[in-house]
Amino acid sequence: MKILPTARTDYAIRALIYLANHPRDRVKAAEIAHEMEIPEPILRQVMGELQRANLVASRSGPQGGYRLARDPGEVTLLAVIEAMEGPAALHECALRGGPCHWEQVCAVHEIWSAARAAFTEVLATHTLKEVAAVDRDLRDGTAPIPPDSHRRPRILEPPGRNPTGRTS
Repeated sequence: MKILPTARTDYAIRALIYLANHPRDRVKAAEIAHEMEIPEPILRQVMGELQRANLVASRSGPQGGYRLARDPGEVTLLAVIEAMEGPAALHECALRGGPCHWEQVCAVHEIWSAARAAFTEVLATHTLKEVAAVDRDLRDGTAPIPPDSHRRPRILEPPGRNPTGRTS
């Protein structure tokens, strides 16, 4: 079973991390796209969705660009995922597909509901500020390496990047 964000959600998280780690007034889409290895046309679409969700603000013109609309400590991962993929509270039956009918619940209803609730709770308790700090540590080479790992963890890094930020 895969529980992974879609490519657009991945791009949204990367773009928001970049904005959180570059808190100057405005950042151009071309800069974000280049640094985070996101196709610029898709990034512009993603940024539009994030703007509609009130996670980023934008301004046009030579002095324009994007910036976070809220403090990164107030933006949960759940808010980002829901901005891109819709509400996390699904009403689809885990076994039968289609809508979940409370009067005819399936054998895994309670277990699946508890797992989904735990998953969304974890996402709701972690913020963009935390993720941006981990990203900085990974880029600086100061992130702790788990004792059972033989290599540095590579979370939320663009494809083709190593922890130093240089393209491989």
